[in-house]
This record gives sequence, structure tokens and C-alpha cells, in this order.
Amino acid sequence: METKTKLVWLEVAAGIFAWGWILASLAALYFLAMAIFVDSPWSRFFWAFGIGAVSKWLARGFRDNQIRVAFVEELMKNGLSREEASKEWVERYMGRKT
Repeated sequence: METKTKLVWLEVAAGIFAWGWILASLAALYFLAMAIFVDSPWSRFFWAFGIGAVSKWLARGFRDNQIRVAFVEELMKNGLSREEASKEWVERYMGRKT
């Protein structure tokens, strides 16, 4: 798959899960208020909170992957092999190199 296409799909996936996180967070706030004031079941709040947490985790993962793909592609344009570029990403991502 071409790099530009990968970047677009990663952006779309990150955006979808980011919106899922926003909507689940709003739903969790609503269900929290309903559970406290109207004696609604707490399970709805916990489900919305869990879905929001997983959505945020996935959105952040897709965004990190998008940054990695662009970074590795840029290093490959500068003459590094895919393996060398991947090692460079890991070193920078883990904070061992600036």
C-alpha cells in the first residue's frame, strides 16, 4: 500500500475513534447524572466510560502509528533502509535519542 494511502486510512481510523471517545464521554456524563439523581442503573455509566477509554486508547494508537509511518517514510527518502528507519523510530519513541 502506498504511504499516502496508509496515512489517510490511519487518519480516518483515528478520527472515528476520537469521535467515539467524545460521544462516549458525553454519554458517560449523562448516565452518571442519571445514576446519581434519578436512580438509573450504574451499568450504563460504566459501559459508556469503558467504551470511551477504549476509543481513546485506539485513537491514540492510530495517531502514533500514523506519525511512525510518516517518520519512517521520511528517513527512507533520506537513504536509510526500512530496518534502520524502524530502529531509529524505536529509539526516538522510547526516549533514548532526541
